[in-house]
Amino acid sequence: MKNKIIIGILVFVGLIVIYASLYTVREGEQVVIVRFGEVIGAPVDVPGLHVKVPFIDDPRKFEKRWLGWDGEPTQVTTSDKRFIAIDIFARWRIAEPLVYIEKLGTETRALSRLDDIVDSAARNVVANHKLIEVIRTTNREFTVSNEERMAADAALPLSPSSTHGAVEPASPPAPGAEETDGGVQERAEEAARIAAENTADARTDNAMFGASSMGEEMSYSITAGRKKLTQLILKRAEAEVAKLGIELRDVQFKRIDYVESVQAKVFDRMISERRQVAESFRSRGQGMFAEILGKKDRDLKTIRSEAYRQAQEIRGRADGEAAALYAEAYKADPGFYKFVKILESYEITVDENTWLLLSTDADYARQMTTMKGD
Repeated sequence: MKNKIIIGILVFVGLIVIYASLYTVREGEQVVIVRFGEVIGAPVDVPGLHVKVPFIDDPRKFEKRWLGWDGEPTQVTTSDKRFIAIDIFARWRIAEPLVYIEKLGTETRALSRLDDIVDSAARNVVANHKLIEVIRTTNREFTVSNEERMAADAALPLSPSSTHGAVEPASPPAPGAEETDGGVQERAEEAARIAAENTADARTDNAMFGASSMGEEMSYSITAGRKKLTQLILKRAEAEVAKLGIELRDVQFKRIDYVESVQAKVFDRMISERRQVAESFRSRGQGMFAEILGKKDRDLKTIRSEAYRQAQEIRGRADGEAAALYAEAYKADPGFYKFVKILESYEITVDENTWLLLSTDADYARQMTTMKGD
């Protein structure tokens, strides 16, 4: 009985020793053996079971695969005085486990050091370049919509051929009212005055934001670009992280945006530009309406004048022909003509409520005296 107990104890102890003598390396892992605080041998990265000195060796496992680092949003001022927030990420891996375990030891400390090194490199690179260099990658031409082009041109003075720039919409004339050429000229002068005020406002906004006009930004050619900037950040950071046994790769911008204190002003300016575009469309329509109305009035006056002239000519010719017919009729039978004219005068001057006091020998009453009643 005692022998069975001893054998059982020995088997149990043997299993414990065997278990403590083995360790497992999985795919994507590498193991470093630490004995009394010192690294023993080269890193082990072959998957499977491996042997170590039990109870003395400490197998420390590290990732062999590429890991992700995601930085916190950082506020940076670009070289053209733009206050922006950048958020970047990168890929890294443990390249030299022995240096890594000596300098850092844990992944938490490694991520903390990456925060310091990569963020610092990103701030330095971005601060030495303009905002458009951070945003754009190539000098591909901008695709500008008609609305954006109008917003860019809204602050420019109006040309003589276009009197319908970014102006306030004019009230249409009342129905039946005629707008003269002087009224159209007044609209054009008002449009030019308001356009000049918009120009001054736009220059004030550009000075506040430390930015050039939209047209200047559209024509600006980048010399580096976002891709080159990420390469500069990677080049600056990888030299520092290599000292920690880390290999850094693929630094990229995840987000580029204005800081919160500037976003409200930017949004207000965007809203103002959209409203300016809307007002430009509206005022252009009102200007075209005034121009068409003025042209309509001029054409209408011309048509009426020509119609009146033609009517007077026709009326004159008709009166002449009528006079000729009357003259021929008078020559043919003067008595009958006189008789007809007297009857026509009766129809005009005499009705059932008319009283006439005439002598019987008056010419006007002679025909009445000769008439016989029924």
